[in-house]
Amino acid sequence: MKLATPSATSTTYSQLQWISLCLGLALAAQVTTLPLWLLVVVCVAVAIRLGLAARGYAAPSRAIRLVISAVSIAMLLVQFHTFNGLPAGSALLSLMAGLKLLETQSRRDVYVVALIIYFLSLASLLESTSFWLLIYLLAVSWLTTATLLKLTHSAPPPGWGPSARYAGRLFAHAVPLALVLWLFFPRFQGPLWQMPAQGRHTAESGLSDSMSPGDITELALSDEIAFRVRFTATTPPPHERYWRGPVLHDFDGHTWRREAVGSFAPAALTPAGGAYRYVVSLEPHQHNWIFALDWPERWDLADARLTSDYMLVQPRAITRPIEVSATSYTQVQASQPLGATMRRRDTLLPPGRNVRTLELSHRLRDEHPDDMGYVRAVLDLFRQQPFYYTLKPPALADDSVDEFLFITRHGFCGHYASAFATLMRAAGIPARVVTGYYGGAFNRFADYWIVRQSNAHAWDEIWIEGRGWLRIDPTTAIAPERVERDLKDAVQSGEPVRWSEGIPWITDMRLRVDALRQLWRERILFYDQSSQNDLLALLHIPEPDGQKVAMVLAFGLVLALAWLTWQVRREQRRESKDPLARAYDRLCSKLAAVGLPRKAYEGAESFGARIARERPDLAREVSALCRRYSRLRYGESLHHRSKRASVAEMAFAARVRTFRPRRAAL
Repeated sequence: MKLATPSATSTTYSQLQWISLCLGLALAAQVTTLPLWLLVVVCVAVAIRLGLAARGYAAPSRAIRLVISAVSIAMLLVQFHTFNGLPAGSALLSLMAGLKLLETQSRRDVYVVALIIYFLSLASLLESTSFWLLIYLLAVSWLTTATLLKLTHSAPPPGWGPSARYAGRLFAHAVPLALVLWLFFPRFQGPLWQMPAQGRHTAESGLSDSMSPGDITELALSDEIAFRVRFTATTPPPHERYWRGPVLHDFDGHTWRREAVGSFAPAALTPAGGAYRYVVSLEPHQHNWIFALDWPERWDLADARLTSDYMLVQPRAITRPIEVSATSYTQVQASQPLGATMRRRDTLLPPGRNVRTLELSHRLRDEHPDDMGYVRAVLDLFRQQPFYYTLKPPALADDSVDEFLFITRHGFCGHYASAFATLMRAAGIPARVVTGYYGGAFNRFADYWIVRQSNAHAWDEIWIEGRGWLRIDPTTAIAPERVERDLKDAVQSGEPVRWSEGIPWITDMRLRVDALRQLWRERILFYDQSSQNDLLALLHIPEPDGQKVAMVLAFGLVLALAWLTWQVRREQRRESKDPLARAYDRLCSKLAAVGLPRKAYEGAESFGARIARERPDLAREVSALCRRYSRLRYGESLHHRSKRASVAEMAFAARVRTFRPRRAAL
């Protein structure tokens, strides 16, 4: 291993440290998507290079670097089978950055690593649509730019303060150009920020297509956001804010599951109340169902459809945030009788299971032959018997309904929905369990509702002849005094009780931050061709087409570049007219006024020497002033002016003001 030979273009240990830090921060944004072995290789390469630099050694030999590169690239090809695509391309860029840092010797090598860091940041943004990730990567880019400015050839190099401020000015100058390009660059159909998931799945959260008593308990403890809703006019009252999700039909005595509903068209429904129009901003949940307010009637997704049990679905899993505009009626009646197939499906019970529940059902049915009378009797059972609502119910065996109704009597919404549907089916009343969300929290700072995983809920629908499917929520039958208050939820309000709700400023801060995230989604993530046309309409551009968009883009770029040019020239003028330069210009002007102008090629001391030859009477004073200016201007770095130098500059300016040259005598 040979020692590094310092040169004007070589890098220092400090510079390698900072560019390594920038690379590490850029890779941190992709730590969950890159292969573990690749991260280890990059970390080892960086550690080796820093260790050698700390001891004054140069980079490893070319043969060693070639072997490491060949083995690493071969492993990358074996894992991805290609270098095309976002995941493989990001991994290749990361590997290249680590290997390039391993061989870094000159400033040019650092420039290459910095360029790769910028590309890695862009790749991270294509992988994720997070607002906070954008802020983080902007900070990484700002630090990388400041690090590049530290590599300038000035001696001594600029400090971190000036470099960071100048990097900030560069970013500010780029904002108008970025804004014009974002607003007016011609769009394809659909949002620009939309990359395919390429088979990569995030961890699932939210409801599933099955439910065992107690499953929703885990969601009730989650503060994660399921979706946001903005109503365009009237907001439904709290008791009608049921957001429909998976509808469960198949019951094995313990677990309810969703069946394949086939291609049956949903039966026509007759509205019995007003319509509610709204926009749902749905978070990814790896399933194909769309949560809509009961009962959806219209929506703007061309490929979405309504199943026979009135569940809104699309062909693909929702792996990216989407927005759906829909219209729902919360009060409806069926205009057709229930088909024999659906009746048989929704009255089926497993034989030999939950025997005590069946006996209870037969006894109540004998006492209440009327369907609605029987429904009220079952609800009165929950209301009058010592049933309790809790998020920590005891575990149940295979005959879960029997154990809940006759032994534990402590449960969550899933327990009550499962028991109620079983009692209905045992009496010959078609029933099904509906899972979804109930309620939501209003964000008054942005006029929309936030529905979290803690709002997950389960309720029932029963078929009543002459009325159709009727929503029944048996959980609401529990008396408020029998809700365990030390838990996180209060069933009668449908809202989670969080520790932060007792601190108003924390609640307000959370809502403001969420409003900012929603603005990011609406104005950036979903800015598409339609949004661009709306903007052009606001600018009074009739019938916008591609040619007009290109003209507006060109005009905007001209304005942005003109503003940028003006800003740069103004900064240059401001920097060139510091107090010392102004004082020297005044000296030159006074001498020019007496017939001694400074030539363009003359430096200060050359100018003073010529004046001494041509005007011996001014030689002493002018030579002293010119020498003083030369020492003040070039004796110290502009970035490290001391307080003493500032005092000397003021003294120089004062001497120039008192200098009164006279014309030469004829």
